[in-house]
Amino acid sequence: MGRIEILGQVRNTLIKAGFYVSELFSVRPLSFDLIARRDNSLLIIKVLTNIDSISEDVADELNKLATLLKGSPLIIGERSGSGVLTDEVVYDRFGIFSITPKTLYINLIEGIPIEIFAGPGGFYVSLNNKKLKQNRIEKNISLGTFAKSIKVSRRTVQMYEKGMNTSIDIAIRIEDLLETNITIPMDILKQKISKREIKSKITENEKFRIFQREIFSILEHVGYKVTPLERAPFEAVSEDKKEILLTCIDEYNKNFLKKAHVISSISKITEKYAVLITNRDINKKRIEGTPLIVKKELKKTRGPEELFKLVLERL
Repeated sequence: MGRIEILGQVRNTLIKAGFYVSELFSVRPLSFDLIARRDNSLLIIKVLTNIDSISEDVADELNKLATLLKGSPLIIGERSGSGVLTDEVVYDRFGIFSITPKTLYINLIEGIPIEIFAGPGGFYVSLNNKKLKQNRIEKNISLGTFAKSIKVSRRTVQMYEKGMNTSIDIAIRIEDLLETNITIPMDILKQKISKREIKSKITENEKFRIFQREIFSILEHVGYKVTPLERAPFEAVSEDKKEILLTCIDEYNKNFLKKAHVISSISKITEKYAVLITNRDINKKRIEGTPLIVKKELKKTRGPEELFKLVLERL
């Protein structure tokens, strides 16, 4: 299946599962292809035929955006450099869950939990260590007997009861012995994002044009914490203590209008406010429903409250 077909399949699955789903973005380069929301769950999705083709830089920005928007990043593909991916298994790419389109369907539509993850040398599961120990004690099974029954050492059983993962085969033996489910499913909607530093200051090596860098400086002077992005249809996420603004900064041209359409869609799906900032004074207060502010107006604002008030007035 080609990438476009996978994108269509993923989008259809999300809609069927009750998500509000963004359109497919044509602006490039992008660290993501779709954004989907259902209730308080937000997914930021990258679709690839080969999940190994994602670079660390793209994965870092996908993680960064998910952190800023309080969502979960997700990579969807059909194969890796080692071959075809197995359904109902979670793979890892730079700390991001990676699954097949069928796994997404099975989990979201059929409600089947994903319990297996790929690791060095095979497939593994996470054990509910407290439940394991409690059931072993309740059944009056000693460490030695338990270890012998599942064909591991006493020390290994102790490690399981402290939270160590195990292989599928051993998990099956444990569940057969205890006569209960003992594995912990993974939640793709509430993925724990690896805590990596998000650079919020403007640095010399970021390849932004002079105008964009100037706007970043003004926003920081106004009182916003600015996190620049290189692979999104907006140039930064600006935040103060109360609000987040998806911030599109560019010269007023055809590409700017195209980006305005995309950011309006993302703003609706994420339920975050967005703002368009441009260089040329034009006779418009909004584009595609997104507030438009020109540079000279931005320079006059005094504090994030005043800027946010201006955004609300132009919605």
